[in-house]
Amino acid sequence: MQYLEVANSTVLALLIGMTILVVVGQSVLFVRKGLKRGQELGLSQTKLKKVVANAAIFSVLPSLPIIVMLLALSIPLGRFFPWLRLSVVGSAAYEGMAANIAANSMGLSDLTDPGLTPQIFGIIMLVMTIGIIWGILFNILFMKHLDDFSKKAKAKKNNFIPIFTAAIFSGMLATLSAPYVANLQNIRAVLSFLTAGIAVLLLNKIAKETKVKIISEFSLPVAMIVGMAIAIIHSNFGA
Repeated sequence: MQYLEVANSTVLALLIGMTILVVVGQSVLFVRKGLKRGQELGLSQTKLKKVVANAAIFSVLPSLPIIVMLLALSIPLGRFFPWLRLSVVGSAAYEGMAANIAANSMGLSDLTDPGLTPQIFGIIMLVMTIGIIWGILFNILFMKHLDDFSKKAKAKKNNFIPIFTAAIFSGMLATLSAPYVANLQNIRAVLSFLTAGIAVLLLNKIAKETKVKIISEFSLPVAMIVGMAIAIIHSNFGA
């Protein structure tokens, strides 16, 4: 049996569809509760509708890298599983990395390796799912304590929290990007990384000069799209 027969099977589609319906139900519930709370605070229907419309509009651009990754992963992993991963708790950066790590651990070059079997596909699904649940468990078990610690640190008016947060974020980016950027033989990855970085700097500069804050807020997803576009162009026209 070819692994894509499993990846695109009706059974998998039904299981994933039920899971996504639960997530959609939660979203609808949260929206209803938010609107109800807004009414309790005395907000008019006009203001509430404007908030909903603005939230919907400003959610589109940050979602573009996720859509791009969904289309990219749908080729090697089938139509349904990438849809699940990127509709619940997955991220554009994590999913591709986790899938490739699982494929490499089974002796494959990457996700597009013709040696991918149903068994390896199952392992890839397991790794992608298990690898991301720890953040959720951490939030459930320790977020209250972390929040209390953060409030105490902020009350002391020191710079520890901003520096600590920046250090964690920088470490995460370094961990995700180092395997690609440090490999100078992979010109496409290095070129995409540098182009995306330059795009962020330019967008932040434009935001500062024009005082349009939203440009800076969307600099990361836009830079990701720019990096992906450069990778596609290099793949098709590069040497």
